Amino acid sequence: MLAVAACGGASDGVGEGGRPAPHFRAGFNLFSPAQDVELGRQSAQQIARESPLLDDAPTVGYVRQLGARLAAKAPGHNFPYEFQVVATREINAFALPGGFIFVNAGVIAAAKNEGELAGVIAHEISHVALRHGTNQASKAYIAQAGLGVLGALAGGDSDVGDIINKVGGAGANMLFLKFGRTAETQADLEGARIMAAAGYDPRDMAGFFQTLQKQSGGQRVPEMLSDHPDPGNRVAAITELIASLQMSRTPVRDTPEFQQIKARLTGRANAATGAALRSSAEPERRGPSNPDDIEPGARPAQPSAAFKTFQASDGSFAFGYPDNWDGLALRGGESNLVFAPRGGYGEIDGAVYVTHGIFIGVVDPASPDLERANAAYVEQQIQANPDFRVRQAPEAVSFGDGRRGYATVVTGPSTVTGVVEVDVIYTTATRDGRLFYLTTMAPEDEFARYQPAFEQIIRSLRLAR
Repeated sequence: MLAVAACGGASDGVGEGGRPAPHFRAGFNLFSPAQDVELGRQSAQQIARESPLLDDAPTVGYVRQLGARLAAKAPGHNFPYEFQVVATREINAFALPGGFIFVNAGVIAAAKNEGELAGVIAHEISHVALRHGTNQASKAYIAQAGLGVLGALAGGDSDVGDIINKVGGAGANMLFLKFGRTAETQADLEGARIMAAAGYDPRDMAGFFQTLQKQSGGQRVPEMLSDHPDPGNRVAAITELIASLQMSRTPVRDTPEFQQIKARLTGRANAATGAALRSSAEPERRGPSNPDDIEPGARPAQPSAAFKTFQASDGSFAFGYPDNWDGLALRGGESNLVFAPRGGYGEIDGAVYVTHGIFIGVVDPASPDLERANAAYVEQQIQANPDFRVRQAPEAVSFGDGRRGYATVVTGPSTVTGVVEVDVIYTTATRDGRLFYLTTMAPEDEFARYQPAFEQIIRSLRLAR
């Protein structure tokens, strides 16, 4: 989990060149938008060398025109969106950082109408706008190098090539070609907004995925469904969103141009073009097979058995913590503190990221009732980190001084490394009616080794009465 300044959820940024801000935060990222473009261009060039790009001016021109119409409505950074068509019958499309989007000819052949094709392209544009590709690469790099590298990278001295080589090599890397379910949900909903703004019906996007799902029953799953895992009920989620969108009364569903291009690719109008399509011509996929399953390579030192004491300057609370941990005051001073080992925390763009250690501080409660205030605080943390779930419901606990409180266990993939971590959120009331919180966190496979230190911290806690 991370400091409030960098929590997930709705975006608080602004777009460029009159573009709106994305509706989701771009996520942890070591790269600048300019580096997204540099990296995407390198990867696109390699894909162009390895994959058969379609040499059919009418088809490519049509896809580029449709893509430009949708990209004009993309939120966030003003990336130089470019569109290519891959001459393969495989049903898939993919987006590289910086705006380089490839659509397999098989997608055009499988789509029922222009709206469905627009939905696929809008979905891929959203992956670019939300910077999902370099977010994946950033998590993979930090998982291997450790949080200690954040200081140098945050200064803008990061070497794109060095980072990518460390996580599996440049080019058509799996990190850029496959996303987890959270990223898919975001791309669905951001893509739906793009479609509506461009005059299309967002339900066509969900309809295309739904059609593929039905066609795959009992047979090999189409590559597109493998690379774009269903985050849930796409149709229901998009339908719910539509109620809040400004939709055209007569959205574009199909056009003669789409049907003409589809006929060219299926061979009905142009046998030469249809015959040029190959099977199994997907780009070579390298890197982690699952970008959400990244094993960390650099681990902080284990908690020391020797403790030292921290006491708030106003005397409101005190506790002990391992003497090989650092203490950091975040925004809010002693109302928002981090204690963690070196290599277990780092800072970039004004946000502190923590993978091992504790957050501790006080906030204004949502309710004078402690149970309700705790529930609201836990829900706030879940909303800020949408991949996290409550593993163990709040339980009443007593702190070292006998004060009543609650402990709630939540788990989810680290925003920084993608590795599953276990967080225990402790809360109680202060003498002036505020909510005191202490959150312990460690990767799931290390939690047992950190738990004795966490328990000692809780036993040592003293709050003013």
